[in-house]
Amino acid sequence: MAVILPSVAFWTSVTFARVGDDDKPEVLKFRARFKRLKKSERVALNHRVAAMGMTAEVRQSIQKLIDDPATDAHQRAFWKARLDAKTMTDAELLNEVLVDWELRDSKDQFVAYTPAARAELEEDLDGIETSLVKAYFDAINKPVTAEDVEKNSEAQPVITS
Repeated sequence: MAVILPSVAFWTSVTFARVGDDDKPEVLKFRARFKRLKKSERVALNHRVAAMGMTAEVRQSIQKLIDDPATDAHQRAFWKARLDAKTMTDAELLNEVLVDWELRDSKDQFVAYTPAARAELEEDLDGIETSLVKAYFDAINKPVTAEDVEKNSEAQPVITS
């Protein structure tokens, strides 16, 4: 039986802060919408993100685990996928998961999400990519409580087959 929920993306808050005048930070708060990944996509993404921080020593340790006869096939496959994963930049991650935002400019005008608008924002606000990536991972790694479900629930159509 397959259950399909209608949400293919989710909204979350983003906070970007940088040094401002007189030691007071400049803070930009807005919402971003991210693609909801399938399990296989999420696992592949996690491997690519983890590969970014792998040192040569870590890679050698992983290779030893893969080569160890005591490592079971499931663990071996996991570590091999982690070792073989192509690294990615914050920009590449956002290309895969960022689909929209609710952002206003300094004149309180809505800024439509487009690749060009994102590129301009990234150029003007150095570090905004990191804030978007952090917001994404904070959202997907946040535990969902029963209280959250009750507060945000509406009757959802469910399709089964």
